[in-house]
Amino acid sequence: MPLPFETVCDLLQDLENDLKRKRQGKGSTRIVKDWFTEHREEIARQDVDAVAILSTLLPERRTDRVYSIREKKLESIIASACGLGTRKTKLRRWETDPRAGLDLAECVEEVLAQSPNEAGQVVTVEEVDTALQQLAARNSFSSAAVRSSRAAIAPQSCKEDHLLASLFRRLSPRNAKWLCRILLKNFEPVIVPEYAVYSGYHRLLPTVMKIHDSFTVALGLLQQHLCFSEARGVSLHEHNLPLIIKPQLGVKVGRQTWLKARSIKHCLELGHGLMSCEKKMDGEYCQIHVDLSTDHRIQIFSKSGKDSTMDRLKLHSAIKSSLRLGTAECKFTKRCILEGELVVYSDLEKRILDFEKIRKHVNRSGRFIGIAEDSQAHSWERLMIVYFDVLLIDDKSMLNVRHSDRRKCLSELVYCQEGQAAVVESRVINFSSRVAADELRQAFASCIAHREEGLVLKPDEPYFCFGVARRKYMSCCLKLKKGYVKGLGDVGDFAVVGARCDPTRAKALGLPNVKFTHFYLGCLTNKELVTRFQAKPRFKVVNEVELNPTQTQTFMRHVFVMDVSPEENSHLELELPEGIMQGKKMTAVFLEPAVFDMTCFAFGKQSNTRFWSLRFPYVSKIHTDRHWRDCIGFNDLQILAEADKTRVDEEDSQELVKWIKTLEGKPPKRCHKASETESHSTDAIGAQATLTDASQPKDSQTSATVPAVFGGVLPATAASLEFPAVSEMRRRDSATKGNACPSKSSPRKRRRDTSPVTPRHARPRVEVIDLTLSPSSQVSQRNSRQPLEDITCSACSQGNIVQASVPLPSRTFIYHDESGATTSSVTPSGLPNAASFQAVSAFSPSRKAARKKSMPLSPPNTSIPQCRPTPAPNCRFAGVSCAFANCFILLSPCVANMPWLSEDLLPSHGIFAIFRDIPSWLASTTLQTGSSRRQPRLVLVEARRTKSTKEFLTQLRAEPLNGRNGAADIVTVYDWRLVEAIHQAEEAQKNAVGSGTRQKAGTGALAREIWRRHYVGTVSGTEEEAILIQHCEAHGIFLSVMNSTLIKGG
Repeated sequence: MPLPFETVCDLLQDLENDLKRKRQGKGSTRIVKDWFTEHREEIARQDVDAVAILSTLLPERRTDRVYSIREKKLESIIASACGLGTRKTKLRRWETDPRAGLDLAECVEEVLAQSPNEAGQVVTVEEVDTALQQLAARNSFSSAAVRSSRAAIAPQSCKEDHLLASLFRRLSPRNAKWLCRILLKNFEPVIVPEYAVYSGYHRLLPTVMKIHDSFTVALGLLQQHLCFSEARGVSLHEHNLPLIIKPQLGVKVGRQTWLKARSIKHCLELGHGLMSCEKKMDGEYCQIHVDLSTDHRIQIFSKSGKDSTMDRLKLHSAIKSSLRLGTAECKFTKRCILEGELVVYSDLEKRILDFEKIRKHVNRSGRFIGIAEDSQAHSWERLMIVYFDVLLIDDKSMLNVRHSDRRKCLSELVYCQEGQAAVVESRVINFSSRVAADELRQAFASCIAHREEGLVLKPDEPYFCFGVARRKYMSCCLKLKKGYVKGLGDVGDFAVVGARCDPTRAKALGLPNVKFTHFYLGCLTNKELVTRFQAKPRFKVVNEVELNPTQTQTFMRHVFVMDVSPEENSHLELELPEGIMQGKKMTAVFLEPAVFDMTCFAFGKQSNTRFWSLRFPYVSKIHTDRHWRDCIGFNDLQILAEADKTRVDEEDSQELVKWIKTLEGKPPKRCHKASETESHSTDAIGAQATLTDASQPKDSQTSATVPAVFGGVLPATAASLEFPAVSEMRRRDSATKGNACPSKSSPRKRRRDTSPVTPRHARPRVEVIDLTLSPSSQVSQRNSRQPLEDITCSACSQGNIVQASVPLPSRTFIYHDESGATTSSVTPSGLPNAASFQAVSAFSPSRKAARKKSMPLSPPNTSIPQCRPTPAPNCRFAGVSCAFANCFILLSPCVANMPWLSEDLLPSHGIFAIFRDIPSWLASTTLQTGSSRRQPRLVLVEARRTKSTKEFLTQLRAEPLNGRNGAADIVTVYDWRLVEAIHQAEEAQKNAVGSGTRQKAGTGALAREIWRRHYVGTVSGTEEEAILIQHCEAHGIFLSVMNSTLIKGG
């Protein structure tokens, strides 16, 4: 038996009921999963159409079906089908009574509940899907495949009213409500999770839908390969599906995941490694399928998935010439799938024209829409294609190929011709580089200055991520536009002259008594007369905007407007352009207009209009203290738009410099989101613990609130500790500072006062004590002015403090000095303890150092108290077996400002004892715990910078690190890329099937070859060891890695 339509309605109703719960509900994903589990046997039956189920649950995905039915037409159909008579006026409450908070579907349910239909034959999902297919097959805007389907053969005498009437007469009130929303392709406020539906049907369907963005094809291929694999006794997995299922001509390939970058800093957080920075074209997306076996057949899909081959017929000649179809120079023999952007090129101006020019050259199902106020298409204008990716070449799928390789193949395929075809401009930026922010800032500033739409950033990774992602946002592309960055797209204040209410949108806001959902921005056309002579205001409506729930609540509480119906309005003259209203009706006029601060991406001319208006506008602020007379006038808006459209040709123009300086004021901060650094520890300030020295009298103990620490480490300014040897080390540091490798330093940002405050929630931060600066000198350094490009919120730009990205347990201590005074401080002795010292040998980390006798932690009169150490953090990949377990690491100035190293790689291995200058590195010997073995220590340098590295190691050798017995320690020096190699090895070990975190000696991260490859040398202060090191250097052991060759000898 086919699946009843009521079963699907049960799921949709459960999702709606879950939103109405006052307490936290189950969540849409969980509800969908439970529904598929409950009805698994019914769905798996042979007579159940899976395509019909998915089309019913996700009607908006059927872009190939167009019904051309909106609320008013559907209201008439239902009233006639159910014979409502005079009761049909109750169906109009969605339009006449916005405060009722009902949409058309709920009005239908309410009216039918008063006189429900008689129980009859059960309506099935397949029956509903067939009716919708027949309905769409008669619409000229539906795809060619739908129009030519068997459903189109249905008798033409059967009108739309009859197709739907037979369904509504047999449905219950609740089920009729959901059929209304399916026809309108809008379930709001319910949002059905797409991925949950696909994975609920079958775990492999989400992956198949990436390759074939069609329910019919994807389900057919999945069933076919499942049967084949069962017959052979082989199970299918996500990671091998791309090898079995390839893109197919005539079926659109799914699109990549796109993320919006809100700033340069946000880009650096989302991106990783090598990123292709491409110019974003302001056109229409095209996915081009070329089949050489059928007379060079070309098929074009739009972004929505609709077949727009005939709509873009004028583009076919440019595609044929660019791919050299029909010639011996064509680079493929069978088939090809490419991605590109359709734009309009002007032979007269020798440039690509604005987006609004496209509608004059591209029709929609044989009709030109929105060109009533446009000029005619000129002979010097033509369609052009700008390619940016390739997905299939002959029988080779490019979906699991890196972007850089796809780019090379694309360049070989396309023959570029001015005005006809081109490959998008791009450059590669290494996001792991210290200059990544500067390069990205320069590119973005140039983009803004040249009035381009924005930038597209693509990782050097496969088109899709199949299987388990190795990192967050893998294979995700980034969009960076001026309008995304706060403060860059501000236009100014606009008067709000009227509004209307959309019941569906009002329900989605989730607020009670919503009166207005859409607001109309107006500009004075007689601003001077109104300002000088108090003439009657004349407004021209230029845009329609919406508010988010927070802004809507603010408007309802703080903005008081006297609204009247348009018929009662006599105070304002309003001009309502057809292109702005789009058939909608303004239901209220504000006699005292409100004021919105607006932001937009650019200026454009909307359909059927001849003036400039805001393109993709959104409200940035609602003003309650400004008057509408001071808002932007219509002439002012046109001047702003014309100035914005004026292009800059000189690369080194003053405007380019201005935008670079503007972006420098928004520094790239590499911070981790709360979701990435979520910790189960107590609050950073609210959680406290009291620890007292047993030798101190109880009456000297007083309570104090101090910031909690993680791993026993706290900034020196917050700890208020006094280190006796610091002043001497600071003098030594200043004497040798000029010889060190140059490095950038930034003033520290103001830290929170450590005085007692009311506890509040704060995200935990892990920092390393700056032993080289006293609290007073730190304040002076924070207040000193530095260039803007050096000021960031990243940990690498704040002296010796390195922010960790991995949560650690928090503990708060209160100490007492010998005088009995309470000191709100935390000793740094809680740094990670090492059970053994590894990597003493130049080639293997498995060798252990000899145990040394424990020495006093500090001189007898030291003011550094002792405490119990906080348990050391573990590596995310190898746990306590990590090759870097409990290491103390010194970074040379050349690598100290690399966020990829200090904020991502090292903290992920549980390393937080990171030092960035020699004085703090030397002072860290006082931080040793009472363990019989000292902490393992490594020095990381940039081996490719030979001169700077030699100078740094010479300075380090002049100030050797002393062990507990006072003798100079041997410290091994490696190239910083060792951390990357260990990271990859331990991550591979963790992801290996059936393997644990424990590593065997000589394998994986402990392999001698890894350490040998990145070995640079050793540092020691004794004469004998110095002679030995010089002997090694003379034989090329020290300089071999710098010259990119392997080490010789042992």
